Amino acid sequence: MTVSTILSRCAVVFLVAMSLAVSACEQTPPTSTATIQQPSQGTQNLRLGEYRVAPGDRLRVVVLSDAELSGEYEVDSTGMISPRMAGRVVVLGMSTPEIETTLADRYRSGGYLRSPRLSVDLVSRRPFYIVGEVTRPGSFPYVSGINVVQAIAIAGGYTRRAAKTRITIQRFNATLGQEETVNEDTPVGPGDVIRVPERWF
Repeated sequence: MTVSTILSRCAVVFLVAMSLAVSACEQTPPTSTATIQQPSQGTQNLRLGEYRVAPGDRLRVVVLSDAELSGEYEVDSTGMISPRMAGRVVVLGMSTPEIETTLADRYRSGGYLRSPRLSVDLVSRRPFYIVGEVTRPGSFPYVSGINVVQAIAIAGGYTRRAAKTRITIQRFNATLGQEETVNEDTPVGPGDVIRVPERWF
């Protein structure tokens, strides 16, 4: 996935977030609320080792060879972080091991650390979004292993107009505008947009 593709996806998510306040005003009280369940087996496919960093993620950098350089940083809208003494560093689309290598090279080439030893951990992932026929459409902090029914429960459950069999997800890393029809056990990823449409009758 290219940098331009990820930034395009971020722009779509931003536009979705801007429309949430309007959508919220049109909601009616729910007649039922989804129940939190244990994550299904399918959610285990979203493994941290496959995770690629994008805007909205928060990283912890621990520099073992100089503790004063350690800190937490949120990836900004351009896909960059600004660790101490390293300047602005592009991390968009990288895994945490790749970020570790990039930062070590930066500290070494800048002459600040001769043999940098550091680790990078993901503190929190970018939020997911729910729009349509739920009680509280909006953005929500991502919870590892979450599926569709759990995400809808976090949003207060369905409204009485919800078409529960026509839920779709627009994946964060999908082709722009591409959506897939899902069921309640489908895993949800960071940055995904869940749409719950209105019933036809």
